[in-house]
Amino acid sequence: MSRFSLSIRLAVFVSFSVLLVTASLSAVVFHAFANKIDLQINHNLTDIADHKADELNRILQFERINLMSWLSSSVMLDVVVDDLDKRIGMELLNLKNYYHLHGDLYVFNAKKVLIASTQAGVLGNPMPGQWLPENDYRFIFKHHVDYIAGDIIAHAASLRAPQLPEQGYLVMTHSWEDVSRTLQPAETNFALRVSTMNNADLFTDTGVRSIPVEDGFSAQKLWVFDRKRYLGSISSPMEIGNFKFQIAAFVPENVARAPLEQLMLDLFIAAGSVAFPMILLVMLLSRHMVSPIKKLTSTIVNVEDSNDLSVRVVVSGQDEVANLGYAFNRMAEKLAAAFAKQASVEKELENLNANLEIQVNERTTELQQALKKLQSAQAHLVQSEKMVSLGQLVAGIAHEINNPVGAIYANMKPLKEYIDDIKNTLDFAQRQCMTGDGREKLQKLLGEIDYDFIVDDLEQLIGSQQQAAERIKNIVLALRNFSRLDQGEVKSVLIEDGLNSTLQMLQHLYKNRVVIEKDYKLNEMVDCCAGEINQVFMNILANAIQAIPKEGVITVKTARQGDCAVVTIRDTGIGISDAVKEKIFDPFFTTKDVGTGTGLGLSISYGIIEKHHGTLTVESDVDKGTTFIISIPLISQRAS
Repeated sequence: MSRFSLSIRLAVFVSFSVLLVTASLSAVVFHAFANKIDLQINHNLTDIADHKADELNRILQFERINLMSWLSSSVMLDVVVDDLDKRIGMELLNLKNYYHLHGDLYVFNAKKVLIASTQAGVLGNPMPGQWLPENDYRFIFKHHVDYIAGDIIAHAASLRAPQLPEQGYLVMTHSWEDVSRTLQPAETNFALRVSTMNNADLFTDTGVRSIPVEDGFSAQKLWVFDRKRYLGSISSPMEIGNFKFQIAAFVPENVARAPLEQLMLDLFIAAGSVAFPMILLVMLLSRHMVSPIKKLTSTIVNVEDSNDLSVRVVVSGQDEVANLGYAFNRMAEKLAAAFAKQASVEKELENLNANLEIQVNERTTELQQALKKLQSAQAHLVQSEKMVSLGQLVAGIAHEINNPVGAIYANMKPLKEYIDDIKNTLDFAQRQCMTGDGREKLQKLLGEIDYDFIVDDLEQLIGSQQQAAERIKNIVLALRNFSRLDQGEVKSVLIEDGLNSTLQMLQHLYKNRVVIEKDYKLNEMVDCCAGEINQVFMNILANAIQAIPKEGVITVKTARQGDCAVVTIRDTGIGISDAVKEKIFDPFFTTKDVGTGTGLGLSISYGIIEKHHGTLTVESDVDKGTTFIISIPLISQRAS
């Protein structure tokens, strides 16, 4: 159910529609006027650029016209005599003062040597090559001359009488600093572009910088200087002599588009003036139209809260809302009858379901117990058959190995005695029976075969062989003790013998890695199935060795507690978490990789100890180690 009432949603929908229409109309108006304003901005910028270009062109043209008019002065003809009477120099000073020139005037003779100037101390300097006129006149853009301070522009013209060759040159300069003041920014930034170059000098408040300006200037809508956005336009080309230039005008985007922002504000105010009264009117109308629906909704909520289907809607009128109220009253009557019938059916089903659920739970519990017993029995049977086969195989191997090993072990003592007799006889013959050449030959032969080394090494070889035979004998004895075929019979055995046999069998797994500490305090005969108990020892000790990744200690203790024999096996391995510890004796549960464990070892061990009326418990801390405690009665309670 919506968290807002129908009147609110209706008012919001209509208001949204009004706002959407108003916004659309405003957008159309804004778009139409925005295009016109953009065109006007571009037109204004072009006019500003053309005006500034015309202003600069008038200055340069004025200077050019003055220069050309001064060429016809009769005073300038003194150039042929290098202004010996200084008339040209005086004329130049008069012209500069009269016209308030921002530069200087220079006259060079035909040899291009400066003979008159309004600048003091420069007479005699050569005429710069870039001032040499082409076709009697030349305009030189911003440049530098060694004997003039700062950058300048210059007008150069040839001095000649009609039908005569060049007699000299008249040059007018104008400081670039003064010219550039014309382009200094106010509300508009200006850039001067020379037609022969692809860049322009932009005049800003912080100085002059070069910007790239291609022929397609108008294609670029937006310019960014010093992280500020500008709109720009460029003037028509201007020409003076051989020099062509254009002026680009740039205005900050926020200044140029201020009319657009004002238009947007005016449209927003106009839209609000139209939309707000309409929204208010829509809200009042929606309240009036939704009032009957609210009454119907209130009655429905009352029925829902009280579950009383006898409540009816008070209906007036014949419109669609009234028809809805009549339909609700009819539906309530039918629902009341249907719910009464459903209640009786549900009661009946509830009783049936309760009985069925009890039966299903009981049967499920029985099946789970039976499955668990079946799995455990199957695991025990498989393991028992494996151990019987293994016991038979081990017993046969032990018997076959024991006979030749016994013979080797029995013959070692006579062999040592025989070798001692041979050695003593040879020593006696060497001392008593050999003389002269015979003794020397015997000594030589004994030296060649290294007799002393052979005697010493022979004793070590015999000792080593005797130790190896003793080792094999102990291993065979451990195999025979571990693989007892009488595992189904209860006999009195020493628990310690079974532990020692198991450790002997597992020595290859922990040798030089795990230290075995023994603390045997029981040393009493215990009634048990020795083969099965050895199997428990094997499973627990093998797991303890595997739980120690590198080096560690396994402690094996036996003791008597009351009428029970207690065996404690503790390792310093990786430990077992509480989650694993809860399932550790479950059949087929293993934490080892696939193919390395069946999950039956500890489950079978638990079953064996239970059959002996004992207990098998585990204590463990992660990263500290695990302890298994085995407790079985000293006197068996099982039938033989």
